[in-house]
Amino acid sequence: MREAVVPALALMRAEGCERAVLALPVALEPIAVVPALVDLTQPDGPLAGCAVTTSVHAVSVDVAAGDLLRHTPLAERGLELAEDDTRCTGEVLMVSLGYADVLLALGDDPLGSDLVEHLRPLDTLRVDHLDELTSDVLFGSAGGLRHDPEAAVRRVHPASTAAWGGPTAHGVWTLDLRSDRPFHPGRLAERATELAADGTLARGCFWLPTRPDTVCTWEVNGDTASVGTAGRWDGEPATHLIVTGTADPDVRDRIRTVFARMLMTEAEMAGALAWVGADDGLDEWFPGEE
Repeated sequence: MREAVVPALALMRAEGCERAVLALPVALEPIAVVPALVDLTQPDGPLAGCAVTTSVHAVSVDVAAGDLLRHTPLAERGLELAEDDTRCTGEVLMVSLGYADVLLALGDDPLGSDLVEHLRPLDTLRVDHLDELTSDVLFGSAGGLRHDPEAAVRRVHPASTAAWGGPTAHGVWTLDLRSDRPFHPGRLAERATELAADGTLARGCFWLPTRPDTVCTWEVNGDTASVGTAGRWDGEPATHLIVTGTADPDVRDRIRTVFARMLMTEAEMAGALAWVGADDGLDEWFPGEE
């Protein structure tokens, strides 16, 4: 972007171009590019005088369920950005759906349509036809439309994302699981796979009594769970997982039960201070954490 895209945009601006649409590679998550692009439009930046107006994500609802609920490596689709890109389609699609200001949902599959609707933030716009993607939607009728990267990041950050829900007529459901208590490290290690059931995807955060300052992240795509960290808590820690699925309602009920059983009990919380800094056996789950 620094060596090619930005100089090209600056040149277009200098030659009188008033509006442009920048189409990113399919597997390039907008969160990795758009906030940086907005920074470059500041008065001292190379794109001073320009503005980023809207982030749009286009999705085919006809294939969305498979892309989200099955673990399909990008490399199998020829979409990887580098040889060591191990991400899957659901991982990219879930973040991109959450970050976008506008969702362009094309296709006819009702299950896929309902599924992406459950992942679309309530403060964003959905359009279902290309002719609805007007210049007003992209640039604003009065030219004052501006993309807000901080609001977009909040929509997808594990510690601030929300359960938006959506239609349930075709079997899609969303669980909003929340507690101020941490997961018990031992029960997390033993039962984590039970939270990654077939036919579900999940996002969110949790905390551990052994790592009380760390925002631990949770993501499920196509029966594959991944954990990581997202900095330090700003305020009180919380455990908050959002699970969306098309699986049998019994699976939904089991996930709710497993979540509750993985939490520290009130009796265990009474001795939580003794856990701080103790070896929880999860160092391999959080490599590089200081």
